[in-house]
Amino acid sequence: MYTHSLTLVRKVTDTLGVSFEDLLARADIDLGLFNAEDTTIPSDRYYRFLDEIVRQTGNQDFGLLSGRVAYIEGFHLYMYLASICNTVKEWINTVPSASNFLGDLLLTQVRLTADHFILEVHFNENSRSARRLVTDHVLSSTAALMDGCSVLPIRPARVDLTYPQPDHTRALNDVFRAPLHFNQPVSALFYDRGILDQTLLHVSTNVYGGVKEELDVFLSDSSWGADAFSVNLYTAIRRQLPSGNCSVNSVAKQLNISSRTLQRRLKERDTSFQHFFQEVKSKLAIRYLENENLNVLDISLLLGYGGPTAFTAAFKSWFGTTPSDYRRRTELPR
Repeated sequence: MYTHSLTLVRKVTDTLGVSFEDLLARADIDLGLFNAEDTTIPSDRYYRFLDEIVRQTGNQDFGLLSGRVAYIEGFHLYMYLASICNTVKEWINTVPSASNFLGDLLLTQVRLTADHFILEVHFNENSRSARRLVTDHVLSSTAALMDGCSVLPIRPARVDLTYPQPDHTRALNDVFRAPLHFNQPVSALFYDRGILDQTLLHVSTNVYGGVKEELDVFLSDSSWGADAFSVNLYTAIRRQLPSGNCSVNSVAKQLNISSRTLQRRLKERDTSFQHFFQEVKSKLAIRYLENENLNVLDISLLLGYGGPTAFTAAFKSWFGTTPSDYRRRTELPR
């Protein structure tokens, strides 16, 4: 998993008066790993780190606290995605999975039934004592994001948890405000299927709804201007980027034209899909780097990369420098 995920935990340990450096030392995690944004640590050391947190704090609800921090810290990332979507369903199809942040520790899956939209959390390793902290972290941050993205409140209809019922459930009830079911085979959030059609809440258009300004900047460098085709093409690519599966076929399908027609129209404008695609990504990369609320991991996911390493390689091929170096050089004096 990425060391960046531990910086979220640090905000909670500092508040509770526990030494973050001591926790790392006891879990055999090198503090120097935090100097780069693309470093990872083995999952067994992460579990040791969490076990040590529970031992030193005695707080079994630590996962709920870190999930709250993850929601607050990740709000800008998810609302950037909301700015290009109209419904909850569109938004869910673009948001990065929690597994993008927690590496190969777990896998999140979405399942639909006749009545429910279900988000499940599957672990890739055998049961461990610290699993409750990870489960609570992922489910609580997800529940907060779901409730914060829509015009109408979105609350779970049911919450399944794989661990036994703890002695005290007040914090769990306060966070989820839904029936809790313990000792279940899979941890999951259940939502009424109808929420998928709800309208998204586009907060602060100056920050999250700046797509028109962004588009104007992009098209100012093109040779044909902001005609309907180029606007629709840009919007389709931008919407599909976070999935990591954006292609000429998927974009053509969204535009309701054939891939051959898409390529022909691009050829008429003296460009190709690959060139247009790379231009969108490179210009968005610069725009995102100008926002100090987005870290390099966030940006790599917004642009459809599996992590900072692939994004850094691509950015260096575009601009001859790394994203971190670019951000340092262009940072305004305080």
